[in-house]
Formats: sequence, C-alpha cells, structure tokens
Amino acid sequence: MPIVTFTPNVDAMVLAPAQEKPRKTARWRYVVPNAITCASLLVGLVAIGTAFVVGGYTDAAWLVVLSVLLDKLDGTAARMLKATSDIGMQLDSFADFVTFGIAPGTVLFAAGMQANKAQTTSLWGGEVGLWLLGAACATFVLCACIRLAKFNVLMDDLPPDAPKVFYGMPTTFAGGLMAILWILGDKYQVSWAVDALPLVAVGLGLLMVSNLPLPKLVLRKQQWINAIQLISVVGTYVCALFRILPEYLAFNIAVYAAVGFTWGAFNRKRLLAYKRLDPYPDE
Repeated sequence: MPIVTFTPNVDAMVLAPAQEKPRKTARWRYVVPNAITCASLLVGLVAIGTAFVVGGYTDAAWLVVLSVLLDKLDGTAARMLKATSDIGMQLDSFADFVTFGIAPGTVLFAAGMQANKAQTTSLWGGEVGLWLLGAACATFVLCACIRLAKFNVLMDDLPPDAPKVFYGMPTTFAGGLMAILWILGDKYQVSWAVDALPLVAVGLGLLMVSNLPLPKLVLRKQQWINAIQLISVVGTYVCALFRILPEYLAFNIAVYAAVGFTWGAFNRKRLLAYKRLDPYPDE
C-alpha cells in the first residue's frame, strides 16, 4: 500500500498581518497639562483665602481671572502633547469647580458679609439679608457643580461628528465674568456692585445649567474668524497677566456670549439633536 503524504501549500495560506503595537505616550507628557491644572486649583484656593482671610476681594478676583488663563492653557498643552486622558479630564473638573464655582461665590459672600456688618448694603442687610446672600452665592456654586457633572457625562454621549459647541455657559466663562464684574465695580467705585452681583451670579448659574448651545472657540474655515479669535485671546492674556483693562476682558466675554448664544438660539433644534436631554433614560 503506497504511503500518501500531505504537504501544505504555504503559498495558499493567508497569513494574518502582524498587528503593530500601539505607541505609548511618554508619561512626562501627561505631567505637563496636569501640572497646569493643579496650578489653577492652587490659585483658586489662594483666591478663597485672599477673600476670606485677608479681605482682598479685588486681588482674589484677579486670581480667578489668572485661573481662566491656566484653564485654557492646560487644554492646549494636552492637545499639543497628545496627552489627553480620563484622569486629566476629571482633574480639570475638580479644579474648575473650586476655581470657577467656589472661589467666585466666596468672594461675593465675603464681600457681602463685610457690607452687612458695616451696614453699607441695602439688599443684603440684616440677618435675613445675609441668609439671602448665602442662598444666592450657594445657587451659583451648585449650578457650577451640576454644570461640570453634565459636561463629563455629555462628553461620553456625544458622537464624533457632533458640532463643537457647549450646552450652557461654561463654568470658566461664568466664574471669570463674575470676577471681572467685581473688578470693574471696585475700579469705578460702583456702590451697588455688592447688591447687584449676587443677583447676576444667580442668572449666570441658570445659564450654566441651561441647554442653550454656545459655539466653542476652535479653528474655523473662515480665516477672518480665526484672526479675530487670535487677537482676542492674545489681548486677554496680556490684560489678565498685567492686571490692566478689565473693560476689554468684560467686552470680550460679553460679545462672545451675546453672539454665541444668539447663533445657538437660531440653530438650537439642529444642535440639540446631538444631545441626550434626559439624564435618566432608564427610568
């Protein structure tokens, strides 16, 4: 009986291509943006101490504005170094809550409490007025917390092709605007600033937790828009670092919010189609 042997046809075999190992990002790259975030958090803590312990409300407000610059810088550093991470995002949220939620609320409450003791406020005077002041500041802080929680959840739900927009006013802009308004009130000695700003804080808090779309500051196809954004950002850094022209800072934020929310209102139906409005879909 002949012996039959089988030789596999190697040429006919389909070899699976070797998979390349994913390149690991060097750990030092993650340290840079996270260190900037931690610096922003520390600046926020110093602002709180400056307001409550020293009574330097305007200095504390300028520190909040400085944190706005650091908040934008850490995101830019993470993208440039390709070092974005879940830990970095969570750390950024914690820093934002302290710096743009607790710190501005603390500045307003500490200043209002001082005005209450000195009997120089007409709206927050007396024991009842102090409680109402605390409620207004607490509303701002709680809205900042809710806003950040919504943002973290929404980032996981949005599809890759979703438009580059915020849903509601970012805590960075709300906290920065509160600080700038306080600086302007102190610069021009506006006596009603202590009375008015807690009410403004409540309004900004409601904007933070709203679903109103607001376009992000990203590169656009129109070069003239990119040029305007670049000039605005450079001017903001110069003014904030040297503590000059708070009017320019307030103007930038006011224009951005007015134009952005107006554009978002006209495109609201299309933009909200990307967003899950029900936070409890399984109930």
